[in-house]
Amino acid sequence: MHTTHFVRAWKWLLAYLFIATSVGYFSTLILSGWGVAKPETILRATTAGIRHVGLPILTQGVSFGIDRGIMIFLCNVTVALLIIAVVYWTRLLNPYNHKKPFLKLRQHLQKDRSAERLRKLPAFAKISSSQLRLTSFLLLVSPFVATIMLGLMAGTLLGTVHKISASPMLAMAYILPHGIPEITALLLACSIPLATWLAIRPVIDNECPASAFRRIDRVVASKPFQQRIKMVVTLLLIAGIIEAHLTIKVVTLFSGG
Repeated sequence: MHTTHFVRAWKWLLAYLFIATSVGYFSTLILSGWGVAKPETILRATTAGIRHVGLPILTQGVSFGIDRGIMIFLCNVTVALLIIAVVYWTRLLNPYNHKKPFLKLRQHLQKDRSAERLRKLPAFAKISSSQLRLTSFLLLVSPFVATIMLGLMAGTLLGTVHKISASPMLAMAYILPHGIPEITALLLACSIPLATWLAIRPVIDNECPASAFRRIDRVVASKPFQQRIKMVVTLLLIAGIIEAHLTIKVVTLFSGG
């Protein structure tokens, strides 16, 4: 994975994250200000149940004596690794791989008819290989969907705290201490599949599926790919510890106790 691909992917996703966060933030203030919905209701709708799945897990872990920061880290790192797993998932779609591990699963995925439906989308219609078509879709679309969801959640949470506390500074104090490393890590995780798509894009245009899948294998085996996964995990560990042990102190400081 070339650094230029990764930087380009990062810039694209950062722009989408900023737009989604702004939409979530201002929509929360406007809708709650007009009395259409309470901020908490908007937050529940935006998080699509993720918060409500994570909170019982967090509470259960703490009841077992596990540090709250570690539980937050485990929840976040699960999400990040699921995003990165898209790259590994596309390797299972490689029709030129005849190795025995996961053979039945690969054969099943490669016969999946959902790839034919992608022919209706202009961006994927020209790709003749169904496996490469589905691979391109997963690598290109999944990071943008995850980034937009992340931005909407962050913006809505920021707007909710702002509306309830009537203080933008308190809202920032509630988000920024752990939000900076956490959002950076999740955006980094989203950039990995998109950068992989940028790496195979030239051979997609040249209708060379075998070369595209070879490039994916080289990306996964590369040192930068492994280093970025380690960076994601490290940042999320830092974010979890900050959220559990520092954020509340910063909020208390700004709220005057």
